[in-house]
Amino acid sequence: MSFLREFGALYMDKRLTRASAALSYFLTMTLFPFLIILYTMLGNSYDKAMRVLAFAKNFIAAESVDAIAEFLRYVAANNSTAMMIAAMLVLLTSASAAVRSLQATIGEMQGGQHYQGLTGFVFSVIFSLLFVAAIYFAVLVMLTGREFIQWLNGVLPFVDISDSWNVLRFLVLAGIDYGIVWGIYAVSKRRVDTYPTGLGAVLATLAMVGVSIAFSLIIGASARYPLVYGSLASVILLMFWLYTACLVIYCGAAVNIALSRVRAQDGE
Repeated sequence: MSFLREFGALYMDKRLTRASAALSYFLTMTLFPFLIILYTMLGNSYDKAMRVLAFAKNFIAAESVDAIAEFLRYVAANNSTAMMIAAMLVLLTSASAAVRSLQATIGEMQGGQHYQGLTGFVFSVIFSLLFVAAIYFAVLVMLTGREFIQWLNGVLPFVDISDSWNVLRFLVLAGIDYGIVWGIYAVSKRRVDTYPTGLGAVLATLAMVGVSIAFSLIIGASARYPLVYGSLASVILLMFWLYTACLVIYCGAAVNIALSRVRAQDGE
């Protein structure tokens, strides 16, 4: 009961729903320039981009996937150095703003923010670049994982693992997701904060995967959203998915902080 009271207090007092809405706005602004950069990093290969997007259908509503596919077609037809530079500038602006928003909310929950002022701005830019690198690594794993499994299957003649990638890719993606979420929690802690972050990161990862799959299935079974939002349905659904993901991340941080407060009270 003590944990639930602490968690509920953090959820309500720090207005995590409003913070999630703000963070999802910055992430929406980040997504499309990131797609331009990712497309360029993949060697301007439209086929590779479509392979990654096909895997994303397991987690994102079909309407949102179609909107991203349409945007990638535009990028493929108009890609240039100028577009890449503009995308990088917009990405650093919006992504760093997302990081600062995330740091501020977690800082409010734990009683103080780790990085502030100029240091906070520099950190937000560096973390944004690291986040892009992590996502790019995840994409490379998705693109090359099946070939690696086939090679490994040839090395292990007595074990047939040729079809294991269909399951392993979800586990690998969940592992990368956990690493990103855990990293967010870890770097947000101040030097005086000694609470563990592993449990919240695990719960947030599991919840994010579960919510994403459920969200994709529910939206896929409903034909009403396009009737309500028309041509904006794909963007609305994408923002709603990002909002739920942001809320899950904040709730994971709240779990860690609430547990630390309960343990501190029990130790008194």
